[in-house]
Amino acid sequence: MKLILSICLFAVAAPLFAATPSVRDIVHRARATVGTESALSGLVTLQMSGGIEPWGSKLPRATLLIIARKPCSQRLEVRMDDLVETTILDGEAGCIVRTNLNDDARRSQMRTMAEKELQRVAFSTRQFFSFYGADFKSGERITYGGIEKRRGVRCHALVYSYPDGISTTRYFAVNDDTLVSTITDVGVESVEIGEQVVGGIKFPQKVEYYQDSEMLHTIVLTSVEVNKPLQSGIFTIPTGQPIK
Repeated sequence: MKLILSICLFAVAAPLFAATPSVRDIVHRARATVGTESALSGLVTLQMSGGIEPWGSKLPRATLLIIARKPCSQRLEVRMDDLVETTILDGEAGCIVRTNLNDDARRSQMRTMAEKELQRVAFSTRQFFSFYGADFKSGERITYGGIEKRRGVRCHALVYSYPDGISTTRYFAVNDDTLVSTITDVGVESVEIGEQVVGGIKFPQKVEYYQDSEMLHTIVLTSVEVNKPLQSGIFTIPTGQPIK
């Protein structure tokens, strides 16, 4: 009788001592939903174009061009009407160039990015190539945040954090390992919608952005190219008049 009672008590208590899921296994399975390891690790250059569609505002639609190269170079061009803002990052240097296509007198001005801006742009650049893996060389670490329900789906929450304070929480579905949602340390949530496969890698068709449960805007990707030759000097930091 004592033996039977002990077995019953052990069966009740066992879930309380269940091992925490392996972060490495969760990341490995999540990466497999995007592409093979050879395809993901073989990505060196990425070019994406599309548009930014504001939500619930009178702002016009903007066009978007992103060009990135591993490990940490990016050129981001956003055009709204006659205004073009170009963000350029090349390693540890970066700038922002603003161009008014209808103003010849002040056609182009630029400024050097502040340290916090550099950190954010470098972070976003690395994310293009990490595919949920940790950037250990830059000090990024992943910790398990438990199982939570996100957008109606039971998810493993993984917290990605850097020594400089930048962090991101990603939610991966328990049932099929796909990415459900990503939330930054400033509270902006992104949700990928649809899929398009390029070079053996799955990219979203669009990405919706939210803050405090309210939609901010949607990025629609109309073209994605991988490992294409890039124009020489595309990441060169230009010289120009400082932005006032």
